[in-house]
Amino acid sequence: MPRLLAIAVGISLAILPTTAQDKKKPAPKIEPRVIFTIPLGAVPGKTTRLIIRGNNLDDAKDVKVQDDKGTVKILNKAKVGVPDKNPEKVGDTQIEIELTLDAKLAGDSISLVVITPNGETKPHTVLIAPAILEKEPNDGFKSAQPIMLPSVIEGTISRARDVDVFRFDGKKGQKLFAEVLASRHGSPLDAILTLYDARAEQ
Repeated sequence: MPRLLAIAVGISLAILPTTAQDKKKPAPKIEPRVIFTIPLGAVPGKTTRLIIRGNNLDDAKDVKVQDDKGTVKILNKAKVGVPDKNPEKVGDTQIEIELTLDAKLAGDSISLVVITPNGETKPHTVLIAPAILEKEPNDGFKSAQPIMLPSVIEGTISRARDVDVFRFDGKKGQKLFAEVLASRHGSPLDAILTLYDARAEQ
């Protein structure tokens, strides 16, 4: 028995290389991926135009809303230019959609899934919040956009060295909390948030 076993193993090892050469390696699967959306959020009961940016999305067939709490209409699909040749960070394809969320939708976020011939993307979070739209020009203290507190502001960095400035009234001893949500929702924006007082205008 030990001798027969040794021969069988030796034959198997001799045949394996030939079999492996005859078989071609399967082509790698092209998986679609969502990286971020512009804007990051939508408002219940209204139709919001969103750009979904990612990889391998240009042949998308459909976009589904979590738990069927809304509807989506695809407006456009395309390959796009990639700054700094980094498609993994900013994506090389995008879909433009109209997203209509149910008016009674509760919670602070919803998920979208893009369906393509190569499979579905992982669920991507879209914020649910009434937002103030940024109004250009607002790139200096004199042209700062006035806002009321508390506020969620929806803005876009549209060019190199773009700066967005917002003005609000504060009171002595008042505590404020401000944050930029971009990167935690997939945006490649490397943001800097700075707070100035009224003396900055002088």
